[in-house]
Amino acid sequence: MNHSHHTHDPTDLLKEAGLKVTDQRRRILSFLLENHGPFTVEEMAAGMKDSGFDLATIYRNMTAFEEAHLVQKVHFADGVVRFEIDHHACAEDHGHSGHHHHLLCTVCKKIVPLEICLSNETLHQVNKLGYADLKHNLEFSGICPSCQKKRR
Repeated sequence: MNHSHHTHDPTDLLKEAGLKVTDQRRRILSFLLENHGPFTVEEMAAGMKDSGFDLATIYRNMTAFEEAHLVQKVHFADGVVRFEIDHHACAEDHGHSGHHHHLLCTVCKKIVPLEICLSNETLHQVNKLGYADLKHNLEFSGICPSCQKKRR
């Protein structure tokens, strides 16, 4: 029974990925689906503090989720590893790829998803080179308006 008002029900996603469905995994996946990361493991633990997950538990599940292509690692210039729902895991129901890029505040580390991408012309030039499994990562960084005010 899919009673979720999200694009995907965590239970369905876990089953489709061939992973054992546990309450823990459902809760972690729900958090990622509802909050639109990317998040560090520490941010996930803080966001789910009522669930009492320790960092090791979340790391273990992120590894399993990544191997099952449910989440993807996002590397930013600040060197911190973050995780978010893999765009391909949710693409079918969106009617688009779900692909997006990020804007990172270098001071408070807030991340804003950007619904922009490279131009079709640029992507076409890259595709002509014949590579398979093509991925790209576009990141913007700067100081957010809130942090700018604090500096004045």
